[in-house]
Amino acid sequence: MNPDFYNEFDTETVSPRSRKDFRTVFQVDRDRILYSEGFRRLQNKTQVFISGEYDFYHTRLTHSLEVAQIGRSIVNFLNHHYFREEAIDGDLVEGICLAHDLGNPAFGHAGESALNRLMKSYGGFEGNAQSLKIVTEGLHQTGNIEPGMKPSRAFLDGILKYKILWNESNKSGKFLYDEQSRYLEFVYPDGIVYQTPSLECQIMDWADDVAYALHDLADGHTAGYISQKNLYDWAVENNIDGMDEEHVNNLIVKLDHREKFQRFIATRVGQFIENVELAESEHPLAAETNRYRYRMEVHPEIIAENKLYKQIAFQIIFQSPQIQQLEFKGQYLYRRLFESFIQFGENLPIINTAILPKIMRRKISQMTQENRLSNESSGRLICDFLAEQTDNSLVRLYKRLFDPDFGSLVDIV
Repeated sequence: MNPDFYNEFDTETVSPRSRKDFRTVFQVDRDRILYSEGFRRLQNKTQVFISGEYDFYHTRLTHSLEVAQIGRSIVNFLNHHYFREEAIDGDLVEGICLAHDLGNPAFGHAGESALNRLMKSYGGFEGNAQSLKIVTEGLHQTGNIEPGMKPSRAFLDGILKYKILWNESNKSGKFLYDEQSRYLEFVYPDGIVYQTPSLECQIMDWADDVAYALHDLADGHTAGYISQKNLYDWAVENNIDGMDEEHVNNLIVKLDHREKFQRFIATRVGQFIENVELAESEHPLAAETNRYRYRMEVHPEIIAENKLYKQIAFQIIFQSPQIQQLEFKGQYLYRRLFESFIQFGENLPIINTAILPKIMRRKISQMTQENRLSNESSGRLICDFLAEQTDNSLVRLYKRLFDPDFGSLVDIV
C-alpha cells in the first residue's frame, strides 16, 4: 500500500480491530473475504447456467475470481501508465472485486428478484445491500456471535455501487437497506452521501462488466446457444448495423472453431483492460482522498462493444426458454419455502420454528421481544437464511420438506 496515495481517512475501520500484524489494512480486508464461508458458497451459486450441471461453466465463485484478476490488471495498467509506481492499491481492489457478488442468492438474478418481491413490504432484498450486510455483520460465525469483518472506509466505499436507501428508491432494485444508513454515515462523515462511486468501485464495476459480457458469451458458446447461425439470425432480427455489425461479423468468423473463439475472448479481455484512462476529478472529496481525486474513464467505443456483447448474451442466452424455465423454477422454490417458514400478520409474524434448522432456532431465541414481534425483523431473518443457500442446498431443502420420497433422519440440517 502506497502511504502517499491513501491516508488515515481511507484506512480507518468501522470499529477497531483486535490486533495489528504484518499485513496492511487492505490486505486484511482482502484476506477476510477470501477465507470466509460466504465466499466459498459462491462455488455452488449460478452465474448463467445452473452450477454443477457441467464442470466448465462459470459459477459465482469463478466469476468473482476472474473479476478480481481483471480488476488487479486494471490497477497495474493505470499505475504503470499514470504513476510509474504502486499507487492504487491492488489488494484493496482485489478484495472489493472478490466481495462484489457475496450477497447474491442461488439461481442468479431470478433468485434476487424473487426475494425482493417476497420482502417488498418489509425492506426489500438487493444483492449489493446483502453483500454489505454480510461484510459488516455476518462474515464470520463465532459461537452465538456473527461479527462482520470490520472493513476499512476505502473497502466499504468500494463495494457500494448503490447508495440510495430502500425507502428512497423505487423498490425494484439498486438500493441499500434502510438500517444500513449508519454505514453511509461512516463512509461519508460529513453527512453528504455522494452518489459518485469511488475510483476503486469504478474499477470493480468495469471489471465485472468485462467478465460478465465476455465470459457469459464463452459459456453460451460452450453450451451451444451462441453459434454462427443463432448469432446471424439474431443480428438480422435486431437490424444490427454500423460498428455493431462489424463486431458481430468478426464474432461470427471466430465461432467456427472453439480454440479460435477462446483466443478471441482472451484478446478482448486484454483490450478492455488496456482501454481505460485516468482523469482528475473536481469531486468535493478530492481534497480529502485520492479515491475521489481521480476517476476512471473507458473509451466510448469499448463501452459500446461491451454493451453489444451483453445484449447478445441477454437476448440469446438469458431469454431462452431453457433458462427462463429454470429461473421460473428457482423463483417458485424461493416463494414456497419463504411462505412455509413465515406468515406475516397484522400484529405479529408467525415463524414456523419447528421446521427450521438449529442455528435458525438459536437466532430466533436471541432476538429481542421487539424484533420477534416485527414483520420486518422476522422477515429479514428468514430472507437472510434463504439468501445464503446455494443452488443445491436450496433444492435439497425444498425436496426434504415437500418430496415424500426424499430425506432421512440422519440428514444434516
